[in-house]
Amino acid sequence: MNLIRSSLFYVIFYTWTIIFFIIFSPVKFFSYNFVLKLSKFWTGSVIKLSRAILKINYELIGLENIPKGKFFLLASNHQSAWETFFFSFFFYRSVFVLKKELRDVPLISRYFEKLGFIFIDRDKGYKSIKNIINSVANLKKKGIKTLIIFPEGTRTKINENGRINTGVFAIHKILKIPILVIKHNAGRYWQNKKFVKKPGTIQIQIFPLIKKINKKEIFVEKIKGLFY
Repeated sequence: MNLIRSSLFYVIFYTWTIIFFIIFSPVKFFSYNFVLKLSKFWTGSVIKLSRAILKINYELIGLENIPKGKFFLLASNHQSAWETFFFSFFFYRSVFVLKKELRDVPLISRYFEKLGFIFIDRDKGYKSIKNIINSVANLKKKGIKTLIIFPEGTRTKINENGRINTGVFAIHKILKIPILVIKHNAGRYWQNKKFVKKPGTIQIQIFPLIKKINKKEIFVEKIKGLFY
């Protein structure tokens, strides 16, 4: 049954995605706000499709911890593609920090650039951090409320511990941006690089806002403690 559900999901997902992005391909002629609405609509449709066909639902714990009316850094563990769809849909006016390779994805990359997503080269440590820091002021002017980053840098398997990138700490300390840490178990149901998805409810834990941590070692241990 899971194979049938997954097959049906991907047929509909790819057909819908190709049609959607072909129709709305002239991104450079669209306003930022219009592209923002398109992005929310498409990512929302993916979440609804996964719930209707794959029977993958989600439960949010700690909604009261989300700050209102202030710019914050969202740091989440990374296990699958599902959370990228979800965060983009749920956190309106958000921007992702992405690896530079995603700049070459056909059609969708145009949306990434229009939305102000930040591309980094993980091999260029300090320069990448500097790029993010220089971009934040611009993001705030656009009314962006959330900068989303995956401190592990890459997807990890369920119950596997990743390496926490200390660049997140540098952004937090230099720009004095509070951090909202989120932990989820999306990889249990939407397994990375696995065709067959499993039904279930993804648990999304939103922890209290981290306002200030001065030492890198304390920061890393704090994130590890929340993630793992």
